[in-house]
Amino acid sequence: MRISTLPRTLGLVALLTSVLFGGRAEAQASPESVARELQTRYGRLESIRAPFVQTVGQQKLRGTLSVRGDAFRLDLGDQVLVTDGQTMWSYSEPDDQVVVQAYDPARVGFSVGQLFTDYLTVFRATGATRARIGGVPHTVLTLRPRESGSTVRDVTLYVRDVDAVPTRVRVHDTSGSTLAFDLQDVERNADLPASAFRFQAPRGTEVVDLR
Repeated sequence: MRISTLPRTLGLVALLTSVLFGGRAEAQASPESVARELQTRYGRLESIRAPFVQTVGQQKLRGTLSVRGDAFRLDLGDQVLVTDGQTMWSYSEPDDQVVVQAYDPARVGFSVGQLFTDYLTVFRATGATRARIGGVPHTVLTLRPRESGSTVRDVTLYVRDVDAVPTRVRVHDTSGSTLAFDLQDVERNADLPASAFRFQAPRGTEVVDLR
């Protein structure tokens, strides 16, 4: 039996997901303090929902991201990555399989989803700069894994100042590959029920429980 810990196309490394931010990086502030301030601002949002475009090499995928507190859901149609903050489900329709495991962001590895919950659990901020995207001011954070041995080299987050919402994520791995993740038309404080962050496997799906 082949076990895939996460759907192949959900991220550069198959595993799990960090935070939305906004704010202004003061010249005298350290990157870590800027990141914590942004994370605090994001914590005031109850939830978000947004369509996204994910690009890995020449492959471009479209889906929907939903986030509420520590829970998030990445839905690509035939592949879903979802956690309620305690349990994580990784579903692949092509493989007809769902992998279930305990969710601990500091232990399960990395996925884009972490960048919309408590990202400082897994990453430390090493840079904070300013940029404009389409004329809109952003704070740009550079993050590096806290643990050695990660296949992620660093992550760049582009966060819109006006409303504490990220618009771009760039993940660079140690092999030189880049995953680009762009949010579009973000809905803040969306009405998201608890059931949106749990997964019911379709009948006949192979369930691999690693808890």
